[in-house]
Amino acid sequence: MGGAGILLLLLAGAGVVVAWRPPKGKCPLRCSCSKDSALCEGSPDLPVSFSPNLLSLSFVRTGVTQLKAGSFLRIPSLHLLLFTSNSFSVIEDDAFAGLSHLQYLFIEDNEIGSISKNALRGLRSLTHLSLANNHLEALPRFLFRGLETLTHVDLRGNPFQCDCRVLWLLQWMPTVNASVGTGACAGPAALSHMQLRHLDPETFKCRAIGGLSRWGGRRGIGNGCQGQEACLTPCHAFSRRGKTLSKQPCLPEPPFSHL
Repeated sequence: MGGAGILLLLLAGAGVVVAWRPPKGKCPLRCSCSKDSALCEGSPDLPVSFSPNLLSLSFVRTGVTQLKAGSFLRIPSLHLLLFTSNSFSVIEDDAFAGLSHLQYLFIEDNEIGSISKNALRGLRSLTHLSLANNHLEALPRFLFRGLETLTHVDLRGNPFQCDCRVLWLLQWMPTVNASVGTGACAGPAALSHMQLRHLDPETFKCRAIGGLSRWGGRRGIGNGCQGQEACLTPCHAFSRRGKTLSKQPCLPEPPFSHL
């Protein structure tokens, strides 16, 4: 019998009438819980019946297929949220809505191939973010908008295609006061295994729209790709050492927009 049950018996024996109330949050099936933390392993879906005062929550090898908007509205006090070795592949807009106190978000070793540009919206206290070891070939522009408190970002272990879709990321990294781990390019072939941090954004040639590159650069870098539907591969990509790495034709825009 737990301490609360013993206390109730003692009070009853003393003639004190106590109205029993159920706990505010239960520990869901296939989860282990303590006062302020929970670990769920092998759950077929995303459990929701946690204590609203939970501080730390981890999901391992769950059957969740996607993280939908407002998935954690019932536990707004979270400071740490971890996902590892799960099968979900999509993170929708506002998936972490309501988690204004969240400081640590680790989404590692999953099967994520798509993350919406507003997926991280509202995480104004976030300091550590990891999207390491997923299936991300590119990240949507403005993904990190509003995350002013970031100090560590880990993007390593993803098969990034180092075409014009990564240009905004290369331009963003020097502007933030955060340590960013990017890893290596998976393609195109001429850039395979090249570290992203060694690419020079000034040498990317991407189609310009309305005076600005669609991917965030200046008009001048669009000269090599005029007349194309879209330029997703740099027509000329150079390392920071000035060596020519790639001279490839522009590719048509994929059906999924990364903006």
